[in-house]
Amino acid sequence: MPVRSLMLMLAISAALGAVPAAAADTSQGRALYESRCDACHDKSVHHRSARKARNIGEIRHWVARWNSELGGAWKDDEIDAVTRYLNQRFYKFPCPARLCADEKA
Repeated sequence: MPVRSLMLMLAISAALGAVPAAAADTSQGRALYESRCDACHDKSVHHRSARKARNIGEIRHWVARWNSELGGAWKDDEIDAVTRYLNQRFYKFPCPARLCADEKA
């Protein structure tokens, strides 16, 4: 019984230790999105049946495209953060480790 309890505590500690990194990353993507995209895109854009993105690569494509259309102020890591935020919040597509390593909490 003590070994099982110790293993459970270690598993919970490891999971809790990973949560802040994912939450911080989601916060960055959310802040970027809300500061630049919310004026034209509300939640209905992402929930509509005719939405254009059908996988996480397409979400990133649209984020990068509109970043370029609006002057290209975001760097690749910021585009990735917005992509992760949109995917986690609205789409729920499988996310490759290279893009969503921080979400494995």
